[in-house]
Formats: sequence, structure tokens, C-alpha cells
Amino acid sequence: MIAKKIVAAAAVLAMLSTCAAGLTGCGDKSAESTAESAASAADTSSEEEKLPETDEEWHTTMINKSLTSYGNVSKMQEKLKAAQAGEKLNISYLGGSITEGVGATPDTCWAKLTYDHIAEKFGTGENVNYNNAGISGTPSKLGILRLQRDVLSTDPDICFVEFAVNDGMESDYQSAYESIIRTLIENDVAVVLVFARTENGHTCQEYMQQQGEYYGLPMISYSDAIKYMFDNGKMVWQDFSDDQSHPNKYGHTLVAEMIDNYFDTVMDQKAEEYTYPTEPINSIHEYGAQMLDNTNCKPEMENWEEGSTIAHFNEGWTHKYGDKNGTLKFTLTGRFVYLIYEENNWGDYGKAHITVTKDGEVYDEFDLDPVDKSGWGNPQTKCIGMSAKNAEYEIEITMADGEDDRYFSVLGLAYTAD
Repeated sequence: MIAKKIVAAAAVLAMLSTCAAGLTGCGDKSAESTAESAASAADTSSEEEKLPETDEEWHTTMINKSLTSYGNVSKMQEKLKAAQAGEKLNISYLGGSITEGVGATPDTCWAKLTYDHIAEKFGTGENVNYNNAGISGTPSKLGILRLQRDVLSTDPDICFVEFAVNDGMESDYQSAYESIIRTLIENDVAVVLVFARTENGHTCQEYMQQQGEYYGLPMISYSDAIKYMFDNGKMVWQDFSDDQSHPNKYGHTLVAEMIDNYFDTVMDQKAEEYTYPTEPINSIHEYGAQMLDNTNCKPEMENWEEGSTIAHFNEGWTHKYGDKNGTLKFTLTGRFVYLIYEENNWGDYGKAHITVTKDGEVYDEFDLDPVDKSGWGNPQTKCIGMSAKNAEYEIEITMADGEDDRYFSVLGLAYTAD
């Protein structure tokens, strides 16, 4: 790259020399001055970026590189000043297993460490509260469906959002992620976006950062920070993680330090009036989703039981292995409807047959297979109903033909409505 810049600068010099020698109106002094400037630029471009020298300088640079943007600081400063005055400050963390704390312990994961730092720096004793809503294996498509249940119900003041490695690049992920952002902002929550990466470099930071810039949000990228160290031979992935995805205990400490750096400096930034973008970037479908489980929904059922076996989703409905076939029937009013079910990779699970009726007519009918080679007892979602306006839905779930005695677990339903 440097060589190309030098060649380009040389070409500019040659053109300027030609101009000085043969074109009317190109005075000698002007050409000489311009040529000197071009030569100076070439010399500057040939200089390599000055890299840190000591271990301490490398570490400081890494931490600084993680701060993608302060965003608009007015909302965050308002929340933190209120906490300093003794008002409550509820902090939530929404994400996947990295947020949940895999690779560390509940007390040494980055979420708890950053909460401890914020509470000590801005709290007055017992006024700062912690809610970790990270769930392993969950993308933003499920995050938006459980946002009300797991986050908004705690009346958050600050919410960290981390889905960069669990999401894909497809439009439905982008829509769900933006739905989370808009829902939180409209509920007067100061949002912080956190960008992770895997060993093979997967991260959805590109579109997530674009959304963060659009909404003026603070963004911390440990992806950028550790990649800088990798690229300069100062770290390898195994220093940061013991598997392919999750920070180890040291990695969690680093992530926390990067986030602490933002909170140590955000109060020094100039606050400006925030203007909320009225139009979303994407087509939003999941906005305002409400989740149903057996605590707030009582469907008709035969040979199904209340309860399920998956952590964080233990209030659904289950067709047990060895039971006779039966029916689980829901009725609801809404626009978009989502089924949340358990996915696994072993043979006791069987296909469910699902019939969706909308406004009295069959909308869709299909078999749903919960067995996937990548499944491990994780929650999975499927959109089973779409309508431009509120409709009356009836969802009937039975076991598919030949699957009568198999296992299937409905973890919940979710829907949006006008």
C-alpha cells in the first residue's frame, strides 16, 4: 500500500513538471510549490503508523481501540447523574452465552464485572441493580420476543445488547436487532451495543454498527480491540478464549475493562440534544412483541403437560415421550405470530404437525422437525403467522403421523398486535 502511494505521488510530480514546462497559465512558482507539497505528502505516507512500544502501551491502545463510539451521551449522562444523586439505576444485559457468562463464573463474567464498576463509581450504596438476561444459543430474533419478559419488566435504565456472534447477516436478524434498539429507546433506556467475534472471525458488527450510528448509540467492540492485537502479533485467540466463541476468565476481564473505559470517560463528553429517528432502517415486524407461556396463557390441551425442560423456558408445554397423540390449541389476536420450541439432536424428539387458521381460514399447515445436528436443547423460533392488521389466529399442534409417542416441547408463543 505504501509503495502504491509513493508511485502515485511520483505520478503527480511528473504531471506538475509537464504543466510547468509546457502549459500557458501554469506559473513556475505555483508548480514548484504544488510539487513540494506532493513530495511532502509522499514522504508522510511512506511513514509507518507508530506502534506502541511497551506492554502497557499496547494494552492501553487495545482498550482505546474498543471504543467505537460514545454516541450521543445525553441519555447516559442523565441516567448516571441520577444514580449519583441516589436514584435507582437498573442495569440489564441482553444477549447470548457470552453475556450469560460462559467461560467465567456468575461473579467474574464481563456483565457482573461492569455492573460492579458502575455501581461503585456512580452508586450511593444499594441503588444500582443487576439483571443478566443473557441466554446461551439465542439470537436477536429470540431476544426481541423475550425483551418484555426478561428486560423491560425490570424497568431498566441502561441495557447492554450483545448478539454479534449469535446473529446472521440475513434481513430478519437485522430487523430483529433494530426492533430491540427501537423498543429500548422508546422505553427511555440508555442502550450500549457490544460487538463480539469468534475465532474464525464471524461478527455481525458491520450492520450493527451502522444501526448504532443511525441511532447515536455508544458502541464497544472487543472484536476490533483483540483483532488489533492479533494482527500485530501481541495476542493469539487462545489467550482470550478456551473454545471458539467465548471469552475465558481473562477474556471476560478484558471485555469488562473495555466497557469500564467508556464509563470512566463518558461524563467528560459534551452532551447534545438527542433526536430520535422516526423511521427505522429495516422493515420492522417484531416490534412490541409479547410472549405467552403457561403463566399467562391457558390453551386447550389433551395429552400435553405444562412445563418444559430447558433453562429460562420452563413454563411451556410438552408432549412426553411414550404418550399418546393429543392436541394443544391456542387462540389469540395479533399480526405476527411466533412459535418458540426446543431444538435437539437426538432421536426421542419427533415432528409436530401444526395447523394455523387465520380469520376462520387455514393459513398454513406443516410438519416441524425439532431435530437438528446442531441442536443441543436450545430454544428455536419460527414465524407461523403474518398479517398486515390484527387477525384472529387459532394454532393447533399435534404430533405428526408416525410420531405419536415422540417428544416435543413448546417453550412459548409470541405475537405482535396493533
